[in-house]
Amino acid sequence: MTGSRSLLKWQMVSFLSRGLATVLGLVQSLVIVRILSVSEYGLVNIVVSIGSAFGIYQHLGLASGSTREISAAKDDKEIFKIFVTSVVIRYIVTIPLAIALWTLSGYLATEKYGAPLMEYPLKLFAVVLVIQGFQSIFNSVISGMQKFKRLFIYQVAIAAVSVAIYVPMIFFYQVNGFFYALLIFNTIATLVLGYLALRPLKGSFSMPSKEDYKRLIKEILSISLGIYVVKIIYTYWQKSGPLLLGLSVTPEEVGIFSFALLYGGKLMAVSDAVTDVNLPILSKKFVENIEEFKHAFSSNFDKIFAFIVFAAVSAVFWVQEVVTIFVGSDKYDSALPFILPLVLAFILYSIVNIVKSSIIIPAKMVKELIFSFALMLIGTVGFYFGFWEVLGRLSAMSYGMVFGAFIGVLYTLLVSRVHLGLAFLNIRHWLLMAFAGVVGLMQMSFGLDKVLVYCLLSLVFMLLVQLFRFVSFGQVKSIFRRR
Repeated sequence: MTGSRSLLKWQMVSFLSRGLATVLGLVQSLVIVRILSVSEYGLVNIVVSIGSAFGIYQHLGLASGSTREISAAKDDKEIFKIFVTSVVIRYIVTIPLAIALWTLSGYLATEKYGAPLMEYPLKLFAVVLVIQGFQSIFNSVISGMQKFKRLFIYQVAIAAVSVAIYVPMIFFYQVNGFFYALLIFNTIATLVLGYLALRPLKGSFSMPSKEDYKRLIKEILSISLGIYVVKIIYTYWQKSGPLLLGLSVTPEEVGIFSFALLYGGKLMAVSDAVTDVNLPILSKKFVENIEEFKHAFSSNFDKIFAFIVFAAVSAVFWVQEVVTIFVGSDKYDSALPFILPLVLAFILYSIVNIVKSSIIIPAKMVKELIFSFALMLIGTVGFYFGFWEVLGRLSAMSYGMVFGAFIGVLYTLLVSRVHLGLAFLNIRHWLLMAFAGVVGLMQMSFGLDKVLVYCLLSLVFMLLVQLFRFVSFGQVKSIFRRR
């Protein structure tokens, strides 16, 4: 099997597992919005955003940095040493952060956001931070060793476990129940991931020496610190809506925006599925053969792009039906106008995310990586404060996220072209996105005519994909062909 076919095949398996996990996650999320009031859902999202803003500081970029080093490790003993070193670094930061969140929970809940009910959930989130510390490192061990099968099975299984925990806990304990479930779920997830990651290393548990620590810390942090800054910036970009809106609008309005953000954010499952595979495989190719690396990325990107855009078009076209079926009422109908721009924002961010894991991290372009995400955050926040009086706060934040992500895409395109001679976007890609935008604006009442229109538009989309040479039917068939 050629490198490109192997990469695409594993991506398809990743799509399947992520897709199943996303469906389960969507069911869970929409059951939650049925149980909680809009105000309660808004409070949950403010707490999660605050907790995430604290929690992101523990990551240090170690997951991506460790994955890169593990994928290039020579033996299992070296892999275990990388794991131990990463965990030590992680908890030097995690424990003080958890203590800080616990200590500040009263001030944040009462003085900053005027919602004393948030104090107890913030304390629970502080405990969760300690438990979560291991998870991304375990994940990087599995991914770095390219044990994709067990990783993908885990993603689906743990999503099912999540539904089984969250739904009853929220049903009985409402807002606090969400955070009880968060605590229970992360405990189970950490234990299972630990078993899956360390079991293949049994017999190779060799603790790092002082010299190993010095060497590995330098190697891991050479790229990890850049990714660390990026993760902080990305978290503030993704959570900028609840964080900023929570200071100036009602919890109900935060809940409306958060629902639209939830719907649009589900597209991240596609690009995350790609990065699960691309980071370890393309990191290895970049080190071994730069020309093979370029070919593998170029031949793969167009196919992934077409898939992401089609998924987004379908999600927006059927949004009214999805919301009606799963929410079961009209309490989130006012979120519908914000879904299209937020879906577009996540299409654009997905491109940045794929380029980050496929090009920028393997090439160790740390400064460029940080700047691309900084531009996203600055563009979003700047647009929000510049236009909220004209557009309204929720609309300004929605379109601000589109603007920020668009700037990020343009910058990563410039970086990849200048440093590696790779131009991953051209007029064909923008035309396909323009077609998707037109389709997204077409809202119809459900009926046979809507089904027929969707089928027709899907056919047109497939013909455009063929015309633009993103993918051919022959290439699709070759994925399933044996050597």
